[in-house]
Amino acid sequence: MDIHIRPATQADLGAIRDLQVDSWRGAYRGMLPDSFLQDEVVEVLSGRWAVLPGDSWIVDTAWDGDRLAGFISVDREKGPGAYVDNLHVAARAKGAGVGRRLMANAARALALDGVGRLWLTVIDENTPARGFYRRMGGRELQPFDELLYGQPVTAIPVEWNDLKALAALGGPGETATPGQTARATSG
Repeated sequence: MDIHIRPATQADLGAIRDLQVDSWRGAYRGMLPDSFLQDEVVEVLSGRWAVLPGDSWIVDTAWDGDRLAGFISVDREKGPGAYVDNLHVAARAKGAGVGRRLMANAARALALDGVGRLWLTVIDENTPARGFYRRMGGRELQPFDELLYGQPVTAIPVEWNDLKALAALGGPGETATPGQTARATSG
């Protein structure tokens, strides 16, 4: 798999939405109601991905040729630190290092901007994602109850306090430079 990482554009939003819908349907089956995953999730994520978020966000995409293999969205203003709002990898690309490279690329851009902490929340029952984040050096914090688009879940915060170490997990030969991934674009 020959992966190229680049900032998302407005033209990518349909593919991003579709990938997130597929990802949620696969990962959250049994954790969220089937009715939500079958019908409501499309409406919710269509609204979410109608436009790119603002300049304070990183939205990077990973492409295998002309097929979206994954994406990450990071909110620089949901602190302290920066918050990974989404990280999704297409089922066909799982295990190919796409998620690792997206996380590392975002960490590299954030570290260059002087951000010292990256964090996210993960549903407690999502053991594959929790394992991935542990392998990436994430530290789990105290679980709490929250609503995910109106659906009650137990969320676990995961944090990284050494973004240079996280960035190094991307390995050599990254296709996007940190300056390119620092901001979402709308072209």
